[in-house]
Amino acid sequence: MKVKRKSIKIGFILIFLLAFAYLILKLNIFEKESITKLFLLGKDRGRFGIFFILLSGILMIFFVPLSWFSPLAAFLFGLKGWIYVVGGSLMAAISSFYIARIYKEDISQFIIKIYDRKERKLSLKQLSHQIEKYGLGYIFFLRSMPFIPFTLANYIAGLTSLTSKDYILGTILGLVPNQFINSFFYINAINIKSSPWKALIAALTKGLYVLAIFIWQRKSKYNVKD
Repeated sequence: MKVKRKSIKIGFILIFLLAFAYLILKLNIFEKESITKLFLLGKDRGRFGIFFILLSGILMIFFVPLSWFSPLAAFLFGLKGWIYVVGGSLMAAISSFYIARIYKEDISQFIIKIYDRKERKLSLKQLSHQIEKYGLGYIFFLRSMPFIPFTLANYIAGLTSLTSKDYILGTILGLVPNQFINSFFYINAINIKSSPWKALIAALTKGLYVLAIFIWQRKSKYNVKD
C-alpha cells in the first residue's frame, strides 16, 4: 500500500513538473504579452467565461501573478470581470492549498527556496505562525494586503495547520471586494475618454480602498513588522 502511494506521489510530481515545463517552453506563461494573446485568441469561443476561469486558475497554480488577470478580465468582460477573476483565483487557491497539504514533505523545500529568494519583512516561519495563530482573519489580511504573492501564500497556507474552512472563507472575503473594486477601476480607466468623471470616481474609489487597507495594516495586530 505504501509503495502504491509513493508511486502515485511520484507520478503526480512528474506530471506537475512536465506541465510546468510545457507551459513555460510552449506558452511562455511568464510573459504578460503571451498570456494576453492566449486569452484574446479564445475570446470568441463558446463558454469563454468558463475557459477564462479554468485557464487562469491553472496558470495561477503555476505562479502566474493574479494581478495580470484583473485588467484582462475587465477588458474582456467589463464590470462583471471580477466574477471570473474570483472564480479562477478560488480554483487556484483551493488546488494549491490541497497540493501543499497532500504533498507537504515533497513541496515544502521548493516553497522555502521560492520564499527565501527575495528578502521579506517576515520569515517563512513567522508567516506560518501568523497564519496558524490568527486563521481566517490573517488569510483575509493576506488577500486584502498582498505583500506575499497570491500563489505563494496559497502553498504556504497549505503547509500550516490552518483549517480548509477558514482558509476558503478568508480567501473569499478578501478576494471579492478587492477584485470588484479592481474591475470597477480598470473598466473606467479603459473608457476614460468617453467618461472621464466615471474614471475619476473609479480612481478615487481605488485610492480610498488602498488607503483604508494601508491604515488598517498599520493599526492591525497583523502588521507585517510584527
